[in-house]
Amino acid sequence: MKKTMKWAAGITGGVVGACVIGLAVTGWQIGWGPFHFLFKGFEGDVQAIEQRYDPESRRGEIVFYGASNFRLWKEMDEDLSAYKMQNHGFGGSTDRMLMQYADRILYPYEPKIVVFQTGSNDLANLPGTREEKLAACLSDKREMFALFHARLPDAQFIVMSGLLLPGRSQYTEMTQEINRQLREMCEASEYMTFVDAEDFTFDGTDYAEELFISDGIHLTHEARLRWRDEYILPALERVIEENGFDDLRR
Repeated sequence: MKKTMKWAAGITGGVVGACVIGLAVTGWQIGWGPFHFLFKGFEGDVQAIEQRYDPESRRGEIVFYGASNFRLWKEMDEDLSAYKMQNHGFGGSTDRMLMQYADRILYPYEPKIVVFQTGSNDLANLPGTREEKLAACLSDKREMFALFHARLPDAQFIVMSGLLLPGRSQYTEMTQEINRQLREMCEASEYMTFVDAEDFTFDGTDYAEELFISDGIHLTHEARLRWRDEYILPALERVIEENGFDDLRR
């Protein structure tokens, strides 16, 4: 009995330790959770992007622009090596931050396609009631896409739906409403394509928790490959075909 109890305690301690480490990494990298005080800002991320991708020689490619589920996709260059692409995801960015840093890590690259991934960071950081959060978030998105289109008039935008996250389940209904209105925005536009990936992580009742690391917010690498194959690549190929962007394939 004592050995069984020790064994169970050891497993429990291991699980708790893994969760603490996951939350500490999340706090350090994106400034969310109980370890948010470890966060040092996004300047380091932005500088790393500037150094990794030279805007003089890397113009006219595909830019992935968004928050931490792009930022933490360390293998993206290899996983999407069939395309001329760049990963410009940074930290736990919001739409406001994407606009703030666009002069440095979006506009100079003059991308032909921009793949956007934003989501619950905006809802988590905005003050107010549910209705106020939704209104502010949607207002920011409309402003962001209009601004980016004005600065990049020839670019096509692929807009990934906000992921439904077990670690932020309190925002699921709001994210679904934002996704619904994002779809409407894209359908009314000639330069925006919406990608609905809601069913990837949530079936309407249960979350596919196995797709996430311990924080319930960030996808595992295996899950990102599914996200790529089932949602990102079909949209990317369609936009390339419809716009004659064959030169974006390697």
